[in-house]
Amino acid sequence: MTGELANDKRCPLCGGRLKPGLATIPFLAEGATRFEQRVVLVQGVPAEICGSCHEPFTAGRVTDQIVDLLNQFRATRAEVSITSYADLAPLAAA
Repeated sequence: MTGELANDKRCPLCGGRLKPGLATIPFLAEGATRFEQRVVLVQGVPAEICGSCHEPFTAGRVTDQIVDLLNQFRATRAEVSITSYADLAPLAAA
């Protein structure tokens, strides 16, 4: 017996312990042309966050919702967008 929880999750980058939490995750998204870079900042994303390097890791459903958001963002003319993950949840249920 090691004294550690059996479901102890580790960061694939540094080996630190992953804990559930909310993360703010920045993304660089391609614009209408491949030369345009746009910034999307998503706040309050449910993730497993490394206690050492602070890298967030999202589950499949969360990742799918963010990918949908990034695809929608490509159609806009905004160079920077800040949104909350909570705002995405109603869109995913529709």
